[in-house]
Amino acid sequence: MKHLCHWPGCTKPVPPKMWGCREHWFRLPKPLRDDIWDAYVPGQEITKNPSPIYLAVASRVQDWILKFGNG
Repeated sequence: MKHLCHWPGCTKPVPPKMWGCREHWFRLPKPLRDDIWDAYVPGQEITKNPSPIYLAVASRVQDWILKFGNG
C-alpha cells in the first residue's frame, strides 16, 4: 500500500513509518516533530492501529498546518 506525506496536498510517497516527506517534516516546528515521535508506537504502520495519543498529536499537527503552515 502506498503511503503519502501527511501535509495537505502533498503527493510525495514516504515510508509507512514516516509522518511526511523531508520538506514538510522540517517545516513543522521541532516541538511538534518531537511530539509525533514521542507518540509513535513502533509497528503502528503495520497494525493500522495508532494510539489515541498519536491521533491527538496528528490532529494538533494538522491544526498547526492550517493556521501557520502556508507561509
